[in-house]
Amino acid sequence: MPVTYSMSVLLTIATVLASVGGLLLFRRFLAAETLKENHEVADPYSQFVGMLFAVLLGFMVADAMQRFGAARQMVEQEASSVGNVFRLADGFADEPRIKIQKLCLKYVSSVIDDEWALLSVHKTSIPTWMTYKELWKACVRYEPVTPRECDAHQAILPHMADVGTYRRLRVDALHNGLPTVLWWILGVGGVATIIFTYFFNVKHLRLQIVMVSIVSLVICLNVFLLATYDDPFTGDMTVGPGAFEMQRELFRAELEHKLPSDME
Repeated sequence: MPVTYSMSVLLTIATVLASVGGLLLFRRFLAAETLKENHEVADPYSQFVGMLFAVLLGFMVADAMQRFGAARQMVEQEASSVGNVFRLADGFADEPRIKIQKLCLKYVSSVIDDEWALLSVHKTSIPTWMTYKELWKACVRYEPVTPRECDAHQAILPHMADVGTYRRLRVDALHNGLPTVLWWILGVGGVATIIFTYFFNVKHLRLQIVMVSIVSLVICLNVFLLATYDDPFTGDMTVGPGAFEMQRELFRAELEHKLPSDME
């Protein structure tokens, strides 16, 4: 399920209120003297549990942010590779050049208009895959004649291979999120950390309520930070198709300038 800012705020408020409610309920059943007697035992245990949870959560957040950055880089590299294919086609004769460059424009337009919305539900576009295959065939099956065309053909194929590589990596990134079991582990760890704050007796109950609220708030913020970065194509903060949109504008401008009037 996509994690939105409004959902994060509501769940955070609910968690803080539940944490405070748990504290008040806990204090009703355990006397203050009993809690004070167990401070020496509860303190090292709470530090141990809190440290383990913080390390686990920190590693997960760092990994999610790294995967988010990698997904953004994949998108930029894919769009850049399509741009290189478009420009290297200038070394071909007019007919194959126009065909390849039109396919480049069709591909980036299909990624933007057809495929990008599907990424949020972890799917890809069949028409985009078909356009990608057409572009591959147009590049591979071209038979160069002049030395210039031979050089352009040798140069264009590695960049076309890069388009395929980064496209597959982008699709793979749709399935690299944290498994459900790890989310359960985070949930149990967060609850355990909050519960351990109940085992200390603070003279002023209001002060302890504030401390418990801060602990639960910080845990929620980190968990929702992880959820935000975990899926780079879903939620309020996502990797956008800006790199493809820039290439599309450039392709359209260059094609309008280069196309002869009888071939438009």
